Amino acid sequence: MKPTRLQASTVIFDVGNTLHHIDYEFIAATITKHDRPITAAEVNIAEYTAKAAIDALLRDRQGGDEAFRQFSYFGTMLEALEVASDQRATIAAALAAENQQRLLWRVLHPTTPPALAKLQRRGFKLAVVSNADGRVERALRDSGIARFFESIIDSSIVGVEKPDARIFELALTACDADAADSIYVGDIYEIDVRGARNAGMEAVLLDPLDRYGPVDCTRIKSLAELPGLLDGPED
Repeated sequence: MKPTRLQASTVIFDVGNTLHHIDYEFIAATITKHDRPITAAEVNIAEYTAKAAIDALLRDRQGGDEAFRQFSYFGTMLEALEVASDQRATIAAALAAENQQRLLWRVLHPTTPPALAKLQRRGFKLAVVSNADGRVERALRDSGIARFFESIIDSSIVGVEKPDARIFELALTACDADAADSIYVGDIYEIDVRGARNAGMEAVLLDPLDRYGPVDCTRIKSLAELPGLLDGPED
């Protein structure tokens, strides 16, 4: 069954695991160094556990905001991989240090620039909304894709983060776009899909391994699929 085509004039993107993907090879090598051999594919699968945990925390607000602040993305992945408990803190610290020095979300899939270029040629306005630490615009410039975006919104700079509707509204205002005629693309349901809907937008979930489970939104495995789903300004 083919996904329903969506109408839009503006497409707004998440960055982490949407435009830039996490360096599974580095994570696997770090785990292998401290614990036992792990493949990048195994890390990729384990990351879905972390996403599910984020969804649960946001959906149910288990323990309130403090519980979410204490959530460990890397720690949850390491637990899912059954890394030895006495090595998890060391490995998580090594990953955090690498992320601080050079963002771990740094892998650009080769299909991403052509997909963005195709959308731009067809007349779509493109923008970014990311929960990040102030380095997103630089990272997008370094990978060569910042040129595609009319606006790049980084949560640490604007002081509000997804799923709060206000961060999406900042991008819509910057693009002079209407929420009802805009689409958001991200990889975590409660942050990206629910957040976009909070702002009156529809959303597409990027689910590369088709392991996310049931969701009530359009999903794609690669950004290369996105242009074929959208009816836009020049269609």
